[in-house]
Amino acid sequence: MATISRSGPPRADRQHSVESAEPEAPPLPPEGGWTVDELAQMAGTSVRNLRAFQERGVIPPPVKLGRSALYGAAHLYRLRLVLRLQERGYSLASIQELIAAAESGRNVRDLIGLDEAITAPLGQSPQGATPGTVTRAQLMRMFGLKSLPRQLLERAVHLQYLEPEGARFRVADVLMLEAAAGLVRSGIGLPDLLDVAERLRTHMQRTADDVLWRLARAIDSYGTQIPPAEDVARIAELILQLRRLVDPVVLAEAHRAIEQAVTQLYTDRLARTINTVAADRNG
Repeated sequence: MATISRSGPPRADRQHSVESAEPEAPPLPPEGGWTVDELAQMAGTSVRNLRAFQERGVIPPPVKLGRSALYGAAHLYRLRLVLRLQERGYSLASIQELIAAAESGRNVRDLIGLDEAITAPLGQSPQGATPGTVTRAQLMRMFGLKSLPRQLLERAVHLQYLEPEGARFRVADVLMLEAAAGLVRSGIGLPDLLDVAERLRTHMQRTADDVLWRLARAIDSYGTQIPPAEDVARIAELILQLRRLVDPVVLAEAHRAIEQAVTQLYTDRLARTINTVAADRNG
């Protein structure tokens, strides 16, 4: 058995929080300000995106200095905020509404308070899980493989069972990885195991979407509109309660379904064996 480096909880820089929704204070611009190219480069975006944001009104126009259009610290702060909100899944229309509300006196942190309820981890890791890291060579030894095809490795990364971290791969649960390796060493093909994982992921996502959409209708009647500030805390707490409920319910239902399927499989197989033996004796 390969030795895997076990570690504590995921690093704090991988967790989302409301505090991180607003970008850090921008650096001071040079005398006069930044050009459009300089501003886009500093924010890590393209000039095309910057101009599109400007046209939609989410970035204020530059200051005209002769023939030059220059941008200051406030522009960079706003641009970083827009980009971060986009990364969180907000549409430009929603961002416009957020900014308009903020400019009229409402706090952006209050308005996107739902972000914490939606994206913050409920725990550092799944109950009982032990995170760790493993090398490519260790993976091959664990799974009893002479080589690890790149396509299979990419599939495992895409499914987020492995996360590249320098020369190693981070795994969310070492015990789950070791269990999978045991199945492969026992004769189950790694491609088949990944197929099962992908099918399970698809079915679980559909189930989760269905459950949460049904429950969400009873919680949030605002549709695509941003809830009023006085309702944000209530809705955020209800979403957290939903997430705490759905996690154990889905796990319990998965266990029940697996137990039922295994019992049925071997009950049917035993019945066929008994019938075959009986037929042979009668023949």
